[in-house]
Formats: sequence, structure tokens, C-alpha cells
Amino acid sequence: MIELVKLSLILILLILLIKKKVPVGISLFGGGILVGILFGLPVSLILKQSLSAAVDGETLHLLSLVILIVFFGNLLGLIENLRDLTKALENLVKNTKVVLMMLPAVIGLLPMPGGALLSAPMVEEVGARKGLSPEIKTTMNYWFRHVWEYCFPLYPGIVLSAALLQVHLWRIVAVQIVLSLAMVILGLIFCTRKVKLSGSHSGFENDVKTPFLLLVKSIWPVLLVVTLNLFFQVDLVIGLGFTIVLLIFLKRVKSKDILRLLRETVTFDVVVLIFGIMIFKNLLEASGAVKVMPEQMMLLGIPKEAVAGIIPLTVGLLTGVTAAFVGVSYPILLPFLIPDQVNWGLVMLVYACGLMGVMLSPVHFCLILSKDYFKADLLKVYKMILPPALLLILFAFFLVILGYPWALI
Repeated sequence: MIELVKLSLILILLILLIKKKVPVGISLFGGGILVGILFGLPVSLILKQSLSAAVDGETLHLLSLVILIVFFGNLLGLIENLRDLTKALENLVKNTKVVLMMLPAVIGLLPMPGGALLSAPMVEEVGARKGLSPEIKTTMNYWFRHVWEYCFPLYPGIVLSAALLQVHLWRIVAVQIVLSLAMVILGLIFCTRKVKLSGSHSGFENDVKTPFLLLVKSIWPVLLVVTLNLFFQVDLVIGLGFTIVLLIFLKRVKSKDILRLLRETVTFDVVVLIFGIMIFKNLLEASGAVKVMPEQMMLLGIPKEAVAGIIPLTVGLLTGVTAAFVGVSYPILLPFLIPDQVNWGLVMLVYACGLMGVMLSPVHFCLILSKDYFKADLLKVYKMILPPALLLILFAFFLVILGYPWALI
């Protein structure tokens, strides 16, 4: 029981540090060192395990991948014509409700920080013509911007979880795509009720190019990366690197812009995040602390499903950061998630609860950006997103009870 108290204190400390804006990576690194000390590891072994995790090939590959993903998103933000994307969608789809869903959802395919702010002007352009309230526009922009986070392989959260579980990320995509579908359906039911179904006129002159070609022009780099990895088994690092070089060549991106994007991408926070997560995981395993949670929970009679849901939900809710709930929750819950082989139902449940915690967090950057952009009442926005968020969590628990993912994995 003392060991469980120690682990609980470490978890509380991590949440407090992240909530106080201490970088997630530094918080996890400090948490890992504290794990080693509290669980009696010699200082020399703590240093050895930390160094081993930092220089491990898996860690360096993960670091390269995350940096390339962030750079890729920033590059797309620099070179793509989002006005053309708006024209394409509004001309392809004549239903206001669907257009308002698709605008942030398509931008959600571009893995870039603060993407909700990128789609906000397009949602405003359509929503203003239909007389929608600031709260409806905020909710539509915020909710549908994140529907792919459960299953799109270029999201860092998916990449991090695959690395921590040591599984191919497409297996995570396969088991969690049901959550994205549920998020779309729940958003359609709860977030678009007051949006009229009438057609929407873009107000732009017709472009020479067809709407479909405009759409393809906007998202082909993302499709290329996914195709190379999924159908040709090209490592994501190589696929991203190739696509980035191709984009720079085709769009004639200037050297000064490339250097600026590199400075924005390769930041201290990004680098230390990867090292912090892997060091935290390594020290949890080396100290034996990782075995504490399942053993003590079983003695207390607490269902593993409850633990697998509450921990990521709490971390996500209090931090508002996807990397935080993945980096903190997965190492602690590994004995539940991989007792002998991967328990895919629990993996799905952890991510479902963690991301909904992030979505409901009052410190989530995208929520604050969207609310401020549309000048919405945050309480009214919460009234719209809380019911679908809670229902998605219940849906995930229900799937686990039914034995999901059945024969999918």
C-alpha cells in the first residue's frame, strides 16, 4: 500500500507541474528521477537508465518522427491556400451543416499546433452568413477540428502511444477509428442541432479549377505520406522527409522560410518531451514501480477498466495536453495494457478517456483560441460539448464490456 501511495503522489506532482506550465518533458523527467529515488534505486542506476533511454534507437527515431510531423504541419500552413480549400468544400457540398463539419475536419488532417485557429476564419465566413451564434461556431470549429485525433497516424499522440506500447501505429488506428466515427456522429447530433440544413453560397467567384482539384491540391501532401506508409510500408520518417523535400522543391520555399520553420519546430520543449517520456517509462520499469498499480488495485478490488479510464481522464482534464495524458498514463498503466499481450480494448479506453479529458479541459489551447476568436461564452460552449464528450466515454466503456475489438486486431 505504501508503494501505491508513492506512485499516487508522483502522479499528483506530475499533474501539478504540468498545470503550472512546467514543460511536459521536464515534468516527466523529474517524475522519473523521483520514482527512482522513492523506490530505492541507486543514483548510479538512475543515471544509467536515464542515459540508456535518452540514446536508445527507439527514442531517437521517435524524436525524429515528432519533429518531422510538426515541421510538416508548419510547412503546410506556410504554403497552402486555405481560401481555395474553403471554395472547394462549399462548392462540393451544398449543405451548411456538413460544410461547417468538414472545414475544421479537413484542417484537422494537417498536423499543426493551434489548427483550430487556422480553421476558425473559414467557419466564421460560413457561419456569419447563416447567422449562427458565437457559441455554435466555436463548438463546431473546436469539436470537429479534433475528430481525427483518435485514429490519424500523423498525430503525435498516436505516434507516442505506439512507441510506448511498442506496436505498429496502424494497429492503434484500426482499433481506435471507431472512436473517431462516434465523435463525428455525436458531434452531428449535439453540436449541429441549431444549424439550418439549407444550402450555403460561398460568395466567391467561380475558380477556373474544379472544386475537386482545389481540394486535392490542398491535401495531397498528407495523402502522399499516408499512402507511402500504409500501402508501401515506407517508414514514416522517410515518407515525411521525402514529402517535405518534394514540397519545398515544388513550392520553391525560400531558405529563410525553411530556417524560420526549423526554429519554430525544433524547440527545447519538443526535444525534452520525447526524452522525458522515454526516461520516465524506463525508470518506472527499472524500479518495479510499474507493477505496483495492478497489484494494489486488485487487492483493493478496483476494476482495471475504472483505473484505465480515470487516470488518463484526470490527467487530460487538468493539463489540456494530449502528450501529457499519453506520457503520464501509458507508462503507469502498461501492466494493464500489456499483461502478456496487448489488451486492445483497454488501449482504446485509455485514449478515449484521455482525449475527452483534454477536450473538456479549460486550459486546452484550442478551446481558448476558438472561444476568443468567436467571442463566445465559455459556459454555453461547455453545455454543448459536455453531453457528447460524456457519451463518448460511456460508449468506450460499453465497447470494452462487449469485448471490443473482437476480431479487428
